[in-house]
Amino acid sequence: MHTHMPYATALTLTQDRALDTTLSQNAMRYHGRLAVDAQYNGLALDATEGRRIASAMQGADVAFLGNHGVVVCGARIDHTYDDLYYLERACQVQVLAQSTGRPLAPAGADLGARVAAQSLGERLQGELFFEALRRLLGTGPEAGGRG
Repeated sequence: MHTHMPYATALTLTQDRALDTTLSQNAMRYHGRLAVDAQYNGLALDATEGRRIASAMQGADVAFLGNHGVVVCGARIDHTYDDLYYLERACQVQVLAQSTGRPLAPAGADLGARVAAQSLGERLQGELFFEALRRLLGTGPEAGGRG
């Protein structure tokens, strides 16, 4: 999924270009999962730009695209959507914290890694939310949709 969500995009405009994955519980979810493509290259009008971005991701499933937006990848749409949602929330909190002008107080990288592992092991909330969304939209198998 590729978006231009306001808080995530705001972070792509900073010198760091991305979320600090040691600042908040939601941010820690992405510890060790981020890539930064700091080189904005104009509109993606052909497959060459997509290949360039994929190469810059180097196997990461979340990419911050400098001066542009974010890409979140996943094997399942429900997990990817959940990651996208919490990514924007983590970015929002970081932008708000930075707006205070006060020094930020990150946790350690070891804690970030532990929370990331815990988050990847707990996907039921996102799965249940997405199933409820499908029922609401009438597209799930129980609604006679294609699933």
